[in-house]
Amino acid sequence: MGNKYRKNYLTQVIARIDFLSPLSSLQEALPAAVGEVSTRFFPIPEPKEIVGREFWISSETKQVNEKDIITKEWHFFGKRREKRLVITREFMFVEFKVYESFDDFRTHFIGISDGLFGTFDDLQVKRLGLRYINNIEVPGPNKFSWNAYLNRNLLSILNIPADKAKIARAFNNLDLNLGDFTLRFQYGMHNPDYPAPIRKKIFVLDYDAYTTGLLTKEEIHQTLPILHDEIEQLFEKSITDKLRGIMDVERQR
Repeated sequence: MGNKYRKNYLTQVIARIDFLSPLSSLQEALPAAVGEVSTRFFPIPEPKEIVGREFWISSETKQVNEKDIITKEWHFFGKRREKRLVITREFMFVEFKVYESFDDFRTHFIGISDGLFGTFDDLQVKRLGLRYINNIEVPGPNKFSWNAYLNRNLLSILNIPADKAKIARAFNNLDLNLGDFTLRFQYGMHNPDYPAPIRKKIFVLDYDAYTTGLLTKEEIHQTLPILHDEIEQLFEKSITDKLRGIMDVERQR
């Protein structure tokens, strides 16, 4: 097992499944069984109607026609709005903004996923994804001094310009083909004030693991921890012991 941290820099943790075919009945109503399991974990329901527009060309008049399309989305929130569930005809995702453990997060996500499988006999999942977004913030006057906290291999882009004060964004993408799934690692100083020069000392570590292909309920149970373990291993390679100390690491055996 890896390390357990009493503190973290996570701003978002998201798990999502995409359906092979739209669940058309969700446009009209949310089945009672799904609503029950959803409110068990996310007690504040706030359904939404999303208005879009559809365009098409008439074969007879050759004129462009358009009409509004209203899509129903089922949103649920935690008591402090620290977590969110969204169910639509085409996908479902769970998002935590306050994250304590993978076990707790997995219980929420699998609970909703199992509820959908138990309600819709024809449900097929074509994609499963798990994403962890960290915004690392540490004190210090030098905005570009990260050597003590992060793997130096992640920092080479910051050494390219002679005058670092001119850097407005320094961001990298690394996609890893891990056989049955892909791990996309995005990292760097994204800069919330872009295109202005970087003012805040924030380094993003964004790990997005996903698998495509049809998945059963049991395969989702099995695959989610695998995605998590791969993300955890890459995160540990990205940081130093000094940052682990700040995060108050509790080493696991």
